Amino acid sequence: MTIIDCHTHTLCPAVNGRVAPSYRPEFIPYQRDMSDESKAVDQAQGPVLMPRFNDLGVRRESMKAMRIDRQVVAPAPGQQHYWADANLLVDISRLQNDHVADLVGQDASGFSGLGTLPMPFVAAAIDEATRAIEERGLRGFQIDSRVLDRELSDPAFDPLYRRLVKLNVPLVIHPLGFSQGERMGDYFMVNTIGQPLEEIMAINHLIFGGVLDRHPELRVLIVHGGGYFPFYVGRMDHAWAYRPELKRLTSRKPSDYMRAMWYDTCVFRPDHVKTLVDLAGADRVMLGSDYPFDMGDPDPLGTVERAGLDGTAMQAICHDTAAAFFGI
Repeated sequence: MTIIDCHTHTLCPAVNGRVAPSYRPEFIPYQRDMSDESKAVDQAQGPVLMPRFNDLGVRRESMKAMRIDRQVVAPAPGQQHYWADANLLVDISRLQNDHVADLVGQDASGFSGLGTLPMPFVAAAIDEATRAIEERGLRGFQIDSRVLDRELSDPAFDPLYRRLVKLNVPLVIHPLGFSQGERMGDYFMVNTIGQPLEEIMAINHLIFGGVLDRHPELRVLIVHGGGYFPFYVGRMDHAWAYRPELKRLTSRKPSDYMRAMWYDTCVFRPDHVKTLVDLAGADRVMLGSDYPFDMGDPDPLGTVERAGLDGTAMQAICHDTAAAFFGI
């Protein structure tokens, strides 16, 4: 079977130049909260990462070593820049989407592309979603888990969700750091704790904020295995059973929504992959590496192989789920 990696990234060099004059790191939790030591480690990786981002020859070599046949390529989450004004954000969203489309267009048999959206400006996001799908052939969009001070459950985003359903394309939710990560600077906690925490909070808003009920046809992938959600859903079910405020917009317990979302295998432990399959089903789980970052899984297929799954589940996780989700 064709092995699909659903979670990889590229970086658009032109974006950095466009945002440099007005760059606002205080609105980017990862940059704002990370320690100087961790920033130095990231900076040192730049020369290594750039060819992995944008040189298809280098990507193919990595894919061969990882036993991957096709990558789904999304923008680097650090370039989402929701702090920017409308004109700048629309501009850099188009730059990134055209960059992804041009990159994957060099080899349509080996790569599929996802875009980004100017999320604070919903009408502009709808326009860019339509352009990127209908004119550039992208397969969906990656967004952050929070839009400045607005959660994904904000009804203002409902017209965008409806448009994505009509376009028949999914959303991938990928945070960068934690929105209130003042205590997470040390020991790279901004990533190791902050991002899975951000993901479970986004899921809480999708469930308890009624998004998944208002838009049952919206396909949503939560990367990094859904953050803490699949591994702590029992406490959420307990709270739902005893706390009336959790039932204000939904009559179903959180675990009933496991199959209303999708997850990747970037959890590093085969037993955690097995947990995802047990809770959500293999048709909701897809292989993902987070290439080319150092926090990615260097052997995602090996992680899945060691989970002890049957052939049907392996087929789903390594190919069928992603193919159906992204329309490949």
